[in-house]
Amino acid sequence: MRLQNMTPVERKTTILLVAAALFNGVILSLGQTQDIIARKALHAKDWQLMLMTMIWPVANFFSVWWARVYERSLHKQRYFLIAGIIGRLTLVYGIWLVSMNEYLVLLGLLFASNSLIVPAQNSIYQRNINPSRRAGVFGIVHSVGIAVSLVLTYLAGRLLDIREDSFRLILVVTGIVGFASAAILALVKIQEPMVKRERRPLNWKQLLLEPVGGTLRLLKENKPFAAFERSFSIYGMGFIMMQPIIPIYLVDRLQLTYTANFLAKGIVSQLGLLLLSPLIGKLHDRMHPFRFMAAAFGLLMVFPLLFVVSSLVQGEALLPVVIVFVAYLIFGVAMAGVNITWNMGSIYFAGDEDASIYQSVHVTMTGIRGLIAPVLGYLVLKLFSLTMVFVVAAGFFLAAALISFRDYRRWKTTVGQIPPGLPVKQ
Repeated sequence: MRLQNMTPVERKTTILLVAAALFNGVILSLGQTQDIIARKALHAKDWQLMLMTMIWPVANFFSVWWARVYERSLHKQRYFLIAGIIGRLTLVYGIWLVSMNEYLVLLGLLFASNSLIVPAQNSIYQRNINPSRRAGVFGIVHSVGIAVSLVLTYLAGRLLDIREDSFRLILVVTGIVGFASAAILALVKIQEPMVKRERRPLNWKQLLLEPVGGTLRLLKENKPFAAFERSFSIYGMGFIMMQPIIPIYLVDRLQLTYTANFLAKGIVSQLGLLLLSPLIGKLHDRMHPFRFMAAAFGLLMVFPLLFVVSSLVQGEALLPVVIVFVAYLIFGVAMAGVNITWNMGSIYFAGDEDASIYQSVHVTMTGIRGLIAPVLGYLVLKLFSLTMVFVVAAGFFLAAALISFRDYRRWKTTVGQIPPGLPVKQ
């Protein structure tokens, strides 16, 4: 994708998005390492890992309210700065951090701010980038962030193996650099439509209830989007329920060092995202979202099944670790597809409507399943076994793949059900 083929607005927007991604790589790195730091350095208990897993999706639950405020604002860029200050600069407190509970609070602020940044960033892609290359641009931008994340994750692992309490310094640097990423996004001038709706001030009742009613109405009226959310909710149950279990297996069962943990979880798992995101982004632009999702969810099912195989051969010296690394390699390829669909799918179904509202609903839905999935994973762990958690997760991925393919066959030729302004892609 060449910059000279873009319009001036697209070119400037893409450059700023890439610049922001360079700094955002440090946030991505923390996202890949936060649970290992919690288990090894802060000695998090099983229930604390469960709560940590819940923080991200539960914080996302409020995205639909953030988006309604954002939608009505005449100064959208300032929300990136607000989110950067509240959710990223506060990580500087990490220099004084001594307990897991403090760590949970900092992560809560970080993910709460992301629940505003993600829908706002979708507005940039919708308003400033042509639909024919939107996912392609996203793939390139995301690959830049992943490339930075890979380097930082490896360095973090080496540093923590040398001096474990250096995680505090990592948090401080992450906060400062992460804020710089949000500040760069604030420089993007979003191309608003020429005709704007009247913006009257909302009272508290409207502010609290209107997003809920609007969400339910949107899901009722846009049935393909509702089907999209259903499939992602099924996938999300499997994905989220594994998250508090994975560090238990890697740290307690396999007893991997920081470097080995970060190499598998933060580097090998990201290779697919790094190398394939631009290509898969172009593929996404040419395929129907449901067909694309079915393939991604189906491939992702292999990831937890390989963890099951690894646990069955745990008595071997090196084989379980090798299988985990292979699992993360496949995970990276599958998540390259899931990640693009997660970020770009709502724009497809929004059509000519405001994509930030659709994405806020999409993000908020993660909060709903985030209240259930970690508890389900914890209960399966305590009542059955660690291995059974991965078996159940694989079942969710399979169900999501099959349902998505069924939805593809249902909606692929139903032009009237697709939002106006978008062709039916097969």
